[in-house]
Amino acid sequence: MAASVMTPPGMSWGSAAASAAGLDADLLSKVSTVFVPSDDAIKAYVASSGLTTADLATGSGKAAVTAHVIPNTTLTSADFPAGASSYDTVAGRKLSVDNSGGKLTVSSGGVTANVIQADISTGNATIFLIDKVLASAV
Repeated sequence: MAASVMTPPGMSWGSAAASAAGLDADLLSKVSTVFVPSDDAIKAYVASSGLTTADLATGSGKAAVTAHVIPNTTLTSADFPAGASSYDTVAGRKLSVDNSGGKLTVSSGGVTANVIQADISTGNATIFLIDKVLASAV
């Protein structure tokens, strides 16, 4: 998720987090589906947790970033079946996507985020902008 990929407004902090975790080049070379917290979501999380984007380069921080990534598949909103479906993330944690009433939400470890922008294609990946950090992954 290099800065050049994260061009839509509201995703600059997501790009910084991926870069800090050393994931941008790795993710660009692989097929994946990525749920990127919005700038506002990351700023709120950083303010409440006391962490910085630099902390995302550490073990638990990197695990938190990779818990937002479904590897080896490029899913679009049309690919998620009605109701809830579960996926394994790069971090080895479960991520649930609920497709109900034309609205997508994503959950992990008790935290649920709304998809606020879907189907952002970057070539190898599809990005979904979400309104919360799935903080339970930390």
